[in-house]
Amino acid sequence: MVTWQQRSVTWWWDMGAGVVTAAAALAASLLYLLVAMVVPLRLSPDAQYWVGHAPQFAFVAGFVLGAIVWRRVMSRVSTPEQGAFVGSAMALGIVALVPILAGVYVLLFPLLFSIVTGQGLHYAIQLYPEPLWTAVDVIRTVATAWSPLVGALLVPLGAVTGWASQRRRRFSGH
Repeated sequence: MVTWQQRSVTWWWDMGAGVVTAAAALAASLLYLLVAMVVPLRLSPDAQYWVGHAPQFAFVAGFVLGAIVWRRVMSRVSTPEQGAFVGSAMALGIVALVPILAGVYVLLFPLLFSIVTGQGLHYAIQLYPEPLWTAVDVIRTVATAWSPLVGALLVPLGAVTGWASQRRRRFSGH
């Protein structure tokens, strides 16, 4: 195969792993929201708000980790058991990354808002350090209200997906 074709195939594999990981993270997060509607979790309004926004951060975290980490860690000769281990480790990475992404969003929101509205950055900078403390609260809220239950869903799903991916890869020769 020509070098550019090999790079193209590798790029598509990376994007495919990112899409699969993002879809799994999104599915687990949406399943959590469905369970939260049926089972009263007694979350504060603030926690309900951020847990409701967690699926978008889960999708981004899943895509980034899947596209960047999966193919870099897994080799062509990896076993299905190694795939299961890496899949569950990536799921834990997603569960840890989502609260951080939510906090970074809150931290940068005043700056992004001032850029979009055309205000000077000095107006946004005057608001700090309050967004920093709010970001810390959001990280804590998402990490305690969202991460444990989604992690309980996502880690086994990541293990099964990683195992199946490596098993299919071994039998198909890709």
